[in-house]
Amino acid sequence: MQKVDNKTLQLFLDRFIEELKEENDRRKPEKEINIPFVISSLYQSFEEHTDMFKEFIQDLCLYTDYTIDILNSQYEYNGLIDAEIKLFRNLNKYNKNGITPPNHNYKFCFTYDERYFGFCDCTPDMPDYREDKQCCGHGCDAVFCDFSIYKVSRIVSGSWKGDEHDYWEFEDEFYMSEKDLAEKKEKEERKIMIKELRNRIEEDQKRLAELESM
Repeated sequence: MQKVDNKTLQLFLDRFIEELKEENDRRKPEKEINIPFVISSLYQSFEEHTDMFKEFIQDLCLYTDYTIDILNSQYEYNGLIDAEIKLFRNLNKYNKNGITPPNHNYKFCFTYDERYFGFCDCTPDMPDYREDKQCCGHGCDAVFCDFSIYKVSRIVSGSWKGDEHDYWEFEDEFYMSEKDLAEKKEKEERKIMIKELRNRIEEDQKRLAELESM
């Protein structure tokens, strides 16, 4: 495959392909990602519409230790996979170099693009006919990969201030005002306790039977 002209986008594409390979190593064979299918439209857009990715390229150049995480698709109907691009990992590195960490990341969403051109009735005598596909690839129903890129801004972030005991007090106050959830929580906890007691009784009964049979 010919490399795209922009070196930054090509590097990203190379890293993305490696992540997809690693993801496939973790998957069962029937669940593996069709890598050329996924990257096809992205590669084409990188090559033909580089100017559309100007801001993305600038971020990749500035935050060179970005990570790529492969996720399940957020789309229930025709989703394929999602990919989250996290622009920085080492906050101290950027502070040390005087670079302001970004307050955004990127998310790529890949879906199926189904094109209903017409039922395939290609024959071997037609131009461009491929025996391995049993089709000439022109004017027949086809499925391609569609992608969307989202810039995800981080508005604010925070974490719990205090220790675990402080949180327990907050939790108690919450359930005091949310009676229905408190009842549900108590019910679930009771189910778990009953199950644990039954398992313990079964184990004790087995142990007792073993001792009595000696």
